[in-house]
Amino acid sequence: MKELIILIASIMLGLCLFSLIAGDGDNSIYSAVKGVWNTEIQARTLEDGL
Repeated sequence: MKELIILIASIMLGLCLFSLIAGDGDNSIYSAVKGVWNTEIQARTLEDGL
């Protein structure tokens, strides 16, 4: 019984960490890094209007 509780808790923790790191929402680390990359790409490809 104790092993089952540990197994379920481990799976729930893994799912929680996965959603925190690579989830679909704007709160995920992947989303934040993707936003920084897009901003850097736009900054490097900007051309002066002169």
